[in-house]
Amino acid sequence: MKRIVGLSIVVLIVAGAIVLFLPKGGVSAANAATISVLNGDVTAQHGSAPFGPAIDGDIMSTGDVVRADRAGRAVLAFFDGSTLSIEPGSEVKVVSLARVGGDGIQVTIEQTLGRTWASVSKLKTPDSKFELKTPTSTAVVRGTTFETLVEVVNGQTVTTIKTDEGEVLVQAVAGGQTTVGAGQQVQNQQNQPAPNSPTPQPPTPRIRFGAATGTGITVIDPNNRKCGGELRQIPHCDTTGGGASIGEVVGGSYTVMMTAAQAVPDAQLTAVGTRGATQDFSITLPRALGIGDLIRTTTTVAIASDGKLSAGAFAPPVQISSVCGAEATGRVFSSGTLDERSSALKAFAASNKGQPAAIVVTESEVSKVAQDGVKSLNGPAAISDVNVKIDGAGLHLGAKAAAGPITVDANGDVIAGTSNGQLLMKVRGLDLGPLPGAIKDQLVAALDKQLGEFAQSFPLKVDRVALRTGCLAIIGTAK
Repeated sequence: MKRIVGLSIVVLIVAGAIVLFLPKGGVSAANAATISVLNGDVTAQHGSAPFGPAIDGDIMSTGDVVRADRAGRAVLAFFDGSTLSIEPGSEVKVVSLARVGGDGIQVTIEQTLGRTWASVSKLKTPDSKFELKTPTSTAVVRGTTFETLVEVVNGQTVTTIKTDEGEVLVQAVAGGQTTVGAGQQVQNQQNQPAPNSPTPQPPTPRIRFGAATGTGITVIDPNNRKCGGELRQIPHCDTTGGGASIGEVVGGSYTVMMTAAQAVPDAQLTAVGTRGATQDFSITLPRALGIGDLIRTTTTVAIASDGKLSAGAFAPPVQISSVCGAEATGRVFSSGTLDERSSALKAFAASNKGQPAAIVVTESEVSKVAQDGVKSLNGPAAISDVNVKIDGAGLHLGAKAAAGPITVDANGDVIAGTSNGQLLMKVRGLDLGPLPGAIKDQLVAALDKQLGEFAQSFPLKVDRVALRTGCLAIIGTAK
């Protein structure tokens, strides 16, 4: 789920003093991590609270835990741009997470079981750190990509670290350390010291997507993980030199989005599947791109019993008119008023049950939903200037709350995403500074009611919510 984040709070007390009140109602994503639930059942624990369904776009901070079931996948995105992809059957805990020195980060993750893939941004300050602890070892990095696998073999915990880029210093709990470079791996056994040296990683199948210089590519795999540009959510994704090279190949449909900042007469898209030195397939899609063009195509990859890769031809490219709908497949409703789009979606759903579809909603339309939510309030506080701004980081809410001599620029989080196929939108961590808690409770109830009714108005089984500047897309299948 995605979130609505407010501005800083400044409270003017008419009695004569100007006081700055910092947010108390929740942890800002500017100093935490946000979770994206890709598929399956993922649960989260905030502090000492019981585990509950993880909500896409929710904020994860020190002490929080994420669990993925055997089909669950999620991504933690940290404020410095680093990401941690959490694979099925995994459990991770944010042991500590803090911003240091302005843009620096100090984070310690504890992984007790399963597999993760870390894409760590280059650390910006000398006191920054990114470390991942397991029952047998600690991996310390300063900017790299690496996989961590924790499994129990014959009653003993074993940790395997595989480095794709940069170096990882692996320190064993039982003593010793190993430096693991790109293309290398190390395995640490429970109660055993670190090996003296790493070993080479065995070769794996790979698909390389590429296009002409000046073309941007993002690939979404069958598990909704992305690879392209700064996004490296797919294990063993490599974006060096442009394009997207996928080092963990799964069977299914791959979506490719292409764009260009300048005209590219021959932006031919290619995909090449290999196993070591053996090339299994090569497909191409000739295409000219104009300035700002955004197109989407797909190809279906199959893996034979002997491991051989094959791929179908690229589907005819679709020109995307709304950047919000770029990630969606199937019918995208992005034109006309919201009422017109909603009516068209309902008509489509009536005769196309189970077909992929998406609807685009603009920030002005979300603002109106929030504005309608406060109209029914009859309490001691007057709420005004409600507005919502949307970008890739979330939905940012601004509003004023006035009670007696106090005026507050309200601040809070609203998460919006999917749970069991239902779109959920609700307020979290609303902060009204010194205003009474009863006012906060009344405002939260009013907003939750209006947002909930809005979320349930679309005939979609929702898979996810995609955010872009100025709009969002609700993506799923018609119901």
